[in-house]
Amino acid sequence: MSHHKYLNNVNEDAYRLEGNYSGYNNITNGNHSLKPPTFQRGVLRTNCIDCLDRTNVAQYAYGLAALGHQLHALGIKDTPKIDLNDPLADNLMGFYERMGDTLAHQYGGSAAHNK
Repeated sequence: MSHHKYLNNVNEDAYRLEGNYSGYNNITNGNHSLKPPTFQRGVLRTNCIDCLDRTNVAQYAYGLAALGHQLHALGIKDTPKIDLNDPLADNLMGFYERMGDTLAHQYGGSAAHNK
């Protein structure tokens, strides 16, 4: 499965999960519209079975989907989906690359070899 197709499937799955909260209507308080609070309902854990690169793609895909939903819930983005060509996707990838380099330095003494 290509990385782009995988990322699109993750976004669709996350969108369906968000539907559990979308049944609420906004509450009006004076001139402000308030959304009911949402709560984390679980934890996503990934681990490397046979290929660290595939694990990293999965973590990035779910991280991008989660970021989109968080920014949407905060009212910063109009939709919960972040396209792969969006600068936010590039920024998130930069965070993952820096994290990988930091971990490689801690465990092996040098930067990550493949980004």
